[in-house]
Amino acid sequence: MKFRKSSMTAAIGQALAIGIALGATGASAQDAQKVEKIEVTGSNIKRIDGETALPVTVIKREDIEKTGMTSAAQLLDKLQLNSGAVVNLSQGVGDSAAPGFSGASLRGLGPNNTLILLNGRRVANYAFNGAAVDVNSIPLAAVERVEVLRDGASAVYGTDAIGGVVNFILKSDFNGVELQAYGTDVDRGGGKTTKYTATAGYGKLSQQKFNFIATFDKEESDPIAAKQRSFAATAIRPDLGIQQTSGNIIPAAIRFDANGSLGNANILAASGCKPEIGSYYLPAVSTRQCRYDFTSRLEIFPPVDRQSAVVKATFAPMENWQVFGEYVWVKSKARFASSETPVNDFVGNGPFIYPAGGKYYPAPFRLPNGTLITPTGDLGIAWRAQDGGRRTDIASSKADRIVIGAKGSVGGWDIDAGFNRAESKVTDTYVDGWFFESKLKAAIRTGNINIFSTTGQDTQGQQLLQGAKILEDVRRSKGTVDAFDMKGSTELWRMDGGNVGLAVGAETRNEKFDDNPLPVLASGDVLGGGGNLPVTKASRRVSAVFAEMNFPLAKDFEAGLALRTDRYSDFGNSTNPKVSMRWTPSKQLLVRGSYNTGFRAPSLPDLFQPRFFSNTADTHNDPIRCPGGNPIGAFVDDGLECEAQIQNQLGGNRSLQPEKSRQMSVGVLMEPTQALSIGLDYFRILRKNSLQALSDTTVFDFYGVQDPLNAQGRFVRYARLANGRCANDTSTPTPANVPCAIQYAVQVQENVGEYLVSGIDFSLGYNQSWGSLGKMRYTMDGTFIQKYQYQFAKNGPIASNVGRHTADNGAVSRYRWTLAANWSKGDWSANVAQNFVAGYRDAGGARNVGNVETYDVQAQWKAFKGLTLVAGVRNVFDRDPPASAQGQSFQVGYDPRYGDPFGRVFYAKVNYLFK
Repeated sequence: MKFRKSSMTAAIGQALAIGIALGATGASAQDAQKVEKIEVTGSNIKRIDGETALPVTVIKREDIEKTGMTSAAQLLDKLQLNSGAVVNLSQGVGDSAAPGFSGASLRGLGPNNTLILLNGRRVANYAFNGAAVDVNSIPLAAVERVEVLRDGASAVYGTDAIGGVVNFILKSDFNGVELQAYGTDVDRGGGKTTKYTATAGYGKLSQQKFNFIATFDKEESDPIAAKQRSFAATAIRPDLGIQQTSGNIIPAAIRFDANGSLGNANILAASGCKPEIGSYYLPAVSTRQCRYDFTSRLEIFPPVDRQSAVVKATFAPMENWQVFGEYVWVKSKARFASSETPVNDFVGNGPFIYPAGGKYYPAPFRLPNGTLITPTGDLGIAWRAQDGGRRTDIASSKADRIVIGAKGSVGGWDIDAGFNRAESKVTDTYVDGWFFESKLKAAIRTGNINIFSTTGQDTQGQQLLQGAKILEDVRRSKGTVDAFDMKGSTELWRMDGGNVGLAVGAETRNEKFDDNPLPVLASGDVLGGGGNLPVTKASRRVSAVFAEMNFPLAKDFEAGLALRTDRYSDFGNSTNPKVSMRWTPSKQLLVRGSYNTGFRAPSLPDLFQPRFFSNTADTHNDPIRCPGGNPIGAFVDDGLECEAQIQNQLGGNRSLQPEKSRQMSVGVLMEPTQALSIGLDYFRILRKNSLQALSDTTVFDFYGVQDPLNAQGRFVRYARLANGRCANDTSTPTPANVPCAIQYAVQVQENVGEYLVSGIDFSLGYNQSWGSLGKMRYTMDGTFIQKYQYQFAKNGPIASNVGRHTADNGAVSRYRWTLAANWSKGDWSANVAQNFVAGYRDAGGARNVGNVETYDVQAQWKAFKGLTLVAGVRNVFDRDPPASAQGQSFQVGYDPRYGDPFGRVFYAKVNYLFK
């Protein structure tokens, strides 16, 4: 007796994941020949009934269309299963490590724990981080459906899928031509998108024994500037208790030594700073200088140009056999613009000096407290190179993937085998605002660049700045995966509930990571670039064998067992089991459960990426030299050691150990009536040896408070010279009992403690007939997070992340859901959806961040045969992202991982299908 399928049931259950098969049903082998079997995500055993022991959310093509989303990144960003540190393009602003990357984070465990598949096979990790798949490389226009396995550590695809699996299924066996044009208009400006798609298919497998299908797609979007959104236009937010500004300012502040006092002073601080150029006087931060509002200069969402092509050919040379090949090509460009380059005597290899006698040497000026400063001799400076333009780079990525394979039946076995080669290439190009440190130092030393101007440079000064810029490719990286897999499934002896199902398979893959910083980065001669970035080349081979069986012990009860053994060339063997059960006491009720273990080796960059330097995301105080923002002596520079972005060290760690996990799920599916379906699934994931680079907030605010001197090895301070002075500043004595300033904070990859995540996925579906007025379909899909606990050190304290923001994981909302109502009648349909994400306690714990609650509407009309017109509005009421004091991204005033900066978006689409 089969469990009745509905769209809601499919959206909750379709399919077995992780090696626990429960595939064969109570149907006999003779019956099975009459009914087509299907293979569902998470199992290699084909089955007639798609409802299995493991929960899978299915997003069909029509569901994708109703969202109005145009990219895989946008679609997954709205997925209820995504939580915590979701990475998107908006966060790429200021990201020198992996610009252009967007990732999924199922269960809030990070992109590294979420396995992304295309037609059930792996794709290459993003070349700049080498640890996770960039979902921008998935051509959503060619996707027929998305299957999200909510139970992780798959014995089928890989036990590294600790958070879960997202499987994008491409269109197949299509015949005809489909053309689509899409465009948006954003109410507040910026962010407009246009997209054009063409799909053509020819041949029917059932008749002509072949099918050829090709999809071509082009999408362009405009940037959103911080100043176009009031909630992101400034980092001076007294209402949030933040003033994230910089002492690198225009006109330049100078280093001075008056009456034994050392610090930065700006010539405008007493007479009046200039907000129109981003200059503000903030005495709570510094009493001697103006401060620069660098946030106001950002583009908070980058312009994107993306193109894709997908070609698939399938041939049926004989009965029950197919030979297939597919090629996927995606090319993307994203431009990131952040604030102008900071120039000061506290970075790089020695100070920036404006010479005595220079053309623009400053006259005497007074500090706000009346102190007269008379510049003498060469001057150390703290300047913002506004006349050089914003630091702008373009991340150009290309993803290629080719699969050749065959599948069919022989001797009672269903066989599927294929070779898969996937490649990711990414190039980072500096196009404005970046400088060679050596060239800019020399140019400023001529005295002909007016660093004390608020009105711009003369011709000579502008030429000097232009000549010092870096305008070239600075980094080219490539990641590849070569894989071969083969699997087969069959039915064995009969039990009371049906035939025993068996699947066996093997896989081998070779992963390569080639990160190639070009000479300009390798030399370290990039102002603010943090030192030389060496070339990284690494590879590993992974082989696996796996098997799964399901036992129909009774007509209404099945048990499953799966086992996978992986062998890593660098971490040895790991064997992981999975057990599951499925009970259907009636056609209105299904009960299921599973338990399994997982294993994820550190990625190649986690291990081998060289150490390099950047700057902390948030501003901090030196816990000894400037505790609580109060400098302890005249030798402390309040502009660079108090509420300042401090240099940090990032990179790999060859001492890392693999992550290991245990997870389980228990759920029920109920259909009390033919019109109503209800689903509840409890999940629990325990991850040990978690791999992570600690946030700068944890390093300073936790370790820095407990151990102010060196934060348990996470602070590296400048060396003290023999005469008692610090190496970073030999001009001013430092008391013998006071440590030198922090040279950098260590934030490399490390094994932290345990993560425990548990909660409930819930769904509801109800069909209603309105008679002559049409039909209604109501759905609700959501997730409730019961626990999200973690340790940022082995055997360390346990921190709770549910309903609160932490710098290490972002905000983990207690619950989020999508509630939708869909009406249809004849050629007309309409959809209304509520997207809800619960608020949380903000960074620092002093305030609450409000809920995200937006509404989308869409109407569709099949005007005549083949032509469909669609119009819709996302965020109908133009809700702002809730205010947040988070400091782990360049954006200030809101959290780009939690709120959408677009606001109200109108969109329209024209679709023409010819068959």
